[in-house]
Amino acid sequence: MKEEIKKLTNLEKTVRPDKAKILKPSWICSTLTEFRICGFATVCSICSLSGLVTTPSVRKSAVQDDRHAFTLAEVLITLGIIGVVAAMTMPSLIQKYQEKETVTKLKKANSVLNQAYQRAMAEYGPASDWFSVASSASKDENGEWPADVMDNSKLLWERLSKYMKTVSVCYGADKSCERPDIALLHEQSKGNTTVSDAAIVKLADGTSFYGGWIGNPNCTPNTHCGDFQVDINGDKKPNIRGKDVFNFLITPKGIFPNGTQTLSSTQFPQYCSRKSTIDRNGYACGAWVIYNENMDYLHCDDLSWNGKHKCSD
Repeated sequence: MKEEIKKLTNLEKTVRPDKAKILKPSWICSTLTEFRICGFATVCSICSLSGLVTTPSVRKSAVQDDRHAFTLAEVLITLGIIGVVAAMTMPSLIQKYQEKETVTKLKKANSVLNQAYQRAMAEYGPASDWFSVASSASKDENGEWPADVMDNSKLLWERLSKYMKTVSVCYGADKSCERPDIALLHEQSKGNTTVSDAAIVKLADGTSFYGGWIGNPNCTPNTHCGDFQVDINGDKKPNIRGKDVFNFLITPKGIFPNGTQTLSSTQFPQYCSRKSTIDRNGYACGAWVIYNENMDYLHCDDLSWNGKHKCSD
């Protein structure tokens, strides 16, 4: 150490001869951080940059930093664990989010429909006065919708759509009036097949309304006049009843989701079950989604209007 100080002192004589005579070993700094207490910046700079003096504290800090660093193997293992946890939890979180989104969209569609219906009734009277004949139950032998079906659907949507933000309205006489084929709740899907419908109304928010079948034109307040389907995401999949397509009922008092205890012959849970293979399975899910604000019928089988309203009850 004495030799190093001596070399440094001789070097200082060359750089600053006038200051070398008062240079003391205790003034020689070891790092640049000691400029504040060192009276000779030249000596500090030379000393620090030359690396002649290294304090134990500096060496200790370097060792600590090295000990605290993560190895590549540790980082990869941590990322692998995070990936496994994400793979296990993300599907469930995504499904819950999608179900909440479905509830929100269906409630909005219900509100839009009833606001339009109330305004239409204020102008034209109750729906029981709108229709003169019942709609035929099916297409004719040529695969075409009978005139009564067409007339009723057209009348219904002409009166409702004027109070909604629609982007398109078409009727069965238009050969391009097609929609995706809709699967029952227990089915996977109908693939990419399409079918014609008596009416298709598309809203600006992506919701679509299909049909408009009037089975009971002289309906009373406690019965329904007819029904139609609400598709919350239009042509997008999955196009499955009870998941993104729901049935609604037309009554003299208002429009209601199918599956209530009083208005429909297709009631929950018989016509809204993940395990049932009954015809029209999925028709009665709409009321459950709107009034209970969940789609738990996709996850458990013991729900009922008079019992459990969600799987966790």
